[in-house]
Amino acid sequence: MLAAVTARPLVPDRDRGATTVGEYLDRQVEMLQDAHRRGDRLAARLIRATVAREATQDEVLASALTPEVARTAIARDHGYEDWSAAQGHAEEPIDADFETACDAIQWGELDLLRVLLDARPALVHARSPFAHRATLLHHVAANGIEVERQIQSPPGAVDIAALLLARGAEADALCDTYGGGRNQTTLCLLVSSTIPAAAGVQAPLVEELCRGGARADGLDDDGAPLWTAITFGYTEAAEALARCGARVDNLVFAAALGRLDAAQGYFDGDGTLLPGPAWGTIRAAPGGSRLDPDRLVDYALIWAALHGRRVVVEFLIASHPDLAFTEPFFNSTAYGAARHGRHEEIAALLAAAG
Repeated sequence: MLAAVTARPLVPDRDRGATTVGEYLDRQVEMLQDAHRRGDRLAARLIRATVAREATQDEVLASALTPEVARTAIARDHGYEDWSAAQGHAEEPIDADFETACDAIQWGELDLLRVLLDARPALVHARSPFAHRATLLHHVAANGIEVERQIQSPPGAVDIAALLLARGAEADALCDTYGGGRNQTTLCLLVSSTIPAAAGVQAPLVEELCRGGARADGLDDDGAPLWTAITFGYTEAAEALARCGARVDNLVFAAALGRLDAAQGYFDGDGTLLPGPAWGTIRAAPGGSRLDPDRLVDYALIWAALHGRRVVVEFLIASHPDLAFTEPFFNSTAYGAARHGRHEEIAALLAAAG
């Protein structure tokens, strides 16, 4: 088996002999405790993400880290409910090549990844031994996997995705991130992920995945990837999905993408909303409940504001929407969405309208 070429933060070296899940997690607990003692910010980030969400990084580092808390943090980092649940999988094997490939994806080591796939072509279909069961392609999205594997998206992320797809990676494979479900594809995870967006590779990755067979309208043909990009505020990813053929067949999608003519087409000559056509294909709200069709203009205004679509916002304001209404994903008003998206001119326009 090939070993990683360099040590990775909070990722055990494969040459240390960790051959089972239990041994791997035990080593990570030790590494987390040591990193915490050294004041490592990644350790604080991992602890905050798993066991101390209300604390700041400084508060986490200033507090004692007991072995029990460290074990719980590592277990949850890998998708287990607690340490006891993780120990139920302790005897399962660790594939050193798979873990090395995951490192190569995060750190942009394309040549190393190619060597691994040349030696073991079936590795492209392998899955993590941990609870999220992600494939290598899922790791490109840097979302829903371990905190230590969400440090960065490399500049060469698109080339890495292209290599995995060319070697036979299933573009729309599902995994068990966030409890599983029909939206746990690489594409949906990608368009809700901060890491590739911050690295400037999110939209190019959308296009590469779609070229490689990912369905732009989602597994259930319901617009889930575009809806996800819209609600999470990733404008470039939403625009990339539209370029890849995702349907823009309802008022909310048209508003979020800044398509004024399309948005206007959902109203009759008297300015009355045509509710059937304007609803089109749109995914349910959190918890599976259907969005209130009587609030469609309010929803459209919020997401137009979030994505900085001023001309659409101006058009929708004329329909006298409820400016105090909040959407069900992040409980934001149109004004709050504009501020979150740093569209201060739109925020001022909404404040004046209110």
